[in-house]
Amino acid sequence: MKIRHIRSTDMWLLSKGNKLLYRGKQSPWKSPRVIATALARDGVRLVALSV
Repeated sequence: MKIRHIRSTDMWLLSKGNKLLYRGKQSPWKSPRVIATALARDGVRLVALSV
């Protein structure tokens, strides 16, 4: 998985291989929801464990 920031347009890209999973203004590093949504598009399900 690659996360890139394009400064000229202030856009974040999250990709896996040739597939673009997320493109937006919000940083994936600061928002777990963005990463969870991107992984869901790729078919990965996240399970939260309560302790």
